[in-house]
Amino acid sequence: MTGLQAAVPPAIGVAGPSDSGKTTLICRLVEHFSARGWRVAVVKHSHHAGWGMAPEMARRLHRTGVAAAGWWGPGWLQATVFPQGEPALDEVLALLAPEADLILVEGYKSGGLPKIALIDPRQPDLMPPYPHLIALVSPMPSASALPVFAPEEIGALARFISRYAGLER
Repeated sequence: MTGLQAAVPPAIGVAGPSDSGKTTLICRLVEHFSARGWRVAVVKHSHHAGWGMAPEMARRLHRTGVAAAGWWGPGWLQATVFPQGEPALDEVLALLAPEADLILVEGYKSGGLPKIALIDPRQPDLMPPYPHLIALVSPMPSASALPVFAPEEIGALARFISRYAGLER
């Protein structure tokens, strides 16, 4: 990026095993914050290529050496960047910064972001091995020293996130 850059807003990770409800939790948090006037961006870290635009179009453009592509229509805009290798999380957050008050990152379990971990209900006593945990989401009580929220406690979790991120309104 060149020129003036927006300050990167706080970013919070949401981590958990496959099918643990990460996307559902993020969608509910986005709905909660959006209803209160917040602009929330979401990043999903994936090891699979091609999420987003039609895979055939992405492959064709990528072969040409294009640096970036944009798609838009009424009420939506998608920009796809084709970097050399995998970009650093900081680069991705900086791209979204102008559009967001808060960024929620799904996945990126081993990254350095503060994280909320979803507890696998099949293994409720197993503490996730992710670094930088700040809270847990579990359908069952936990003896953890971290704050624990039930999956349906979206308001309480959102208040915790806003306080933690220094964005209380």
